[in-house]
Amino acid sequence: MIRPDRHTNLDYSVVNISAFILKELNAYYHISYDTLLHKVTDTLGSQARENYPYALNFLFLLGKLNYDQSTDSFRYNETK
Repeated sequence: MIRPDRHTNLDYSVVNISAFILKELNAYYHISYDTLLHKVTDTLGSQARENYPYALNFLFLLGKLNYDQSTDSFRYNETK
């Protein structure tokens, strides 16, 4: 999913969606799953919905994203 082929639209790629998510997380202290999904689909298009979970997983594995289960929200991990 991360490595594009010639048919991949880069606007809907995991890396582009991840960059957008990081930008949104820098603007807000925490943001809920549904609100973030709504912002991604409104800004990038409805086709970004397919790669949205992969982008979240990618950021979580890189250590850039924290998930709070009690509020169902994400927070930017500020470790340097």
